[in-house]
Amino acid sequence: MVSLCKRSPVSPVAMSPELLERASCQSLQARYASTSSAATVQTSAASIAAPNPTSFYRRELPTELVSFTSPEGRRLFKESLNKGYAEGYFNLAGNFTVQSEPAYCGPSSLAMVLNALEVDPGRTWKGVWRWYSDELLESCRTESDLKANGITFDQFLCLASSHAQVVAKRGQQATREEFLRDIKYVTQRDDVFMVLSFSRPTLGQTGDGHFSPIGAYHPESNMALVLDSARYKYPSWFGDVDKLYDSLQPVDRETGMPRGYFLISRRDSGLDLSLLMSASAKAQAEQNGERSDGGVVDLPERPAGVFPTKISCGKDSTACCSTK
Repeated sequence: MVSLCKRSPVSPVAMSPELLERASCQSLQARYASTSSAATVQTSAASIAAPNPTSFYRRELPTELVSFTSPEGRRLFKESLNKGYAEGYFNLAGNFTVQSEPAYCGPSSLAMVLNALEVDPGRTWKGVWRWYSDELLESCRTESDLKANGITFDQFLCLASSHAQVVAKRGQQATREEFLRDIKYVTQRDDVFMVLSFSRPTLGQTGDGHFSPIGAYHPESNMALVLDSARYKYPSWFGDVDKLYDSLQPVDRETGMPRGYFLISRRDSGLDLSLLMSASAKAQAEQNGERSDGGVVDLPERPAGVFPTKISCGKDSTACCSTK
């Protein structure tokens, strides 16, 4: 998926916030492209000539979304917590990670969840410490491509499956009722988490596709707390669950398929996430030629004592290297 950027041409004199943000993203793509090109001199010159729009300090949250830190957001969270629908929040909040690159929402969300689940990455982060961080999680894309374009739905699934038990549901595979059921399920536990892959414009936000985990659910208002990994752009926010479901449906231009969400738990948690797949979702997955198990992936553990420089799903994995 194109996590942040749209590739259509933009005039450097366009001054609307949306077009300025798009121009900034194109400039970022040009800069990273120049580092991986053989013609370094020519591409460096092209990078310097790229539009350099005004910088930004955050975005205004759309009025239909509720900022987590606002008085209303605090009330929603307190009531969610009191009703038992924020059981995993503190695990996530204690491991919250702002993505280190504008297109790293996928790796950042995954690192956050894996640390919240207390999964041992099996490699050192810094010094003698083993820990997950988004720059250590990579797909089969090159580093420059990953920084410019992020990862797709299937690449997130493959990467997450290298470290945990995962079930993936594309937007068209789950009903509204199933989506709500899954949100209620994960927010009442601290051993399984949900990561959304959603379309920002559907929610009135700027940008394109984005990954972020769910932190709580408020039953009376039917709103869920999204812990936005791009904290420099938007705060964490409560959004209507029906609108969140709608944001899973738009087709990713890079893959030609809808977005969706992931349920992630430890392999040794004792949970069988495949039980959360509805019969209709499994049937639709089979009809679409996808995995008949509904997207459940449980790969073998890495050998003890193996400490790779990067943590990935393997360069030879056809699922991870799929453009979908």
